[in-house]
Amino acid sequence: MNNFLNTCREKCEKIPILNHFADKHFFNYTWISILFSLLNILLLWLFIDIFHIPTIISSVVVIGGTFLLRYVLFKIFKIM
Repeated sequence: MNNFLNTCREKCEKIPILNHFADKHFFNYTWISILFSLLNILLLWLFIDIFHIPTIISSVVVIGGTFLLRYVLFKIFKIM
């Protein structure tokens, strides 16, 4: 699998417009963003529908919390 990713990265680096997408930081940014989008949906469903916490409180807590966690992960992976 790692060999496949390296091959794809090498091919992308040869095409100037795709060179940006071959960057390791781009892949980290993408999977972190997808993870936190899904986490927002899951946590909002859990807080609002299962725990019956009011929507405004749930939204502020979940979206604010995941925003801060996303920032921490970006710092850990040195994306920012």
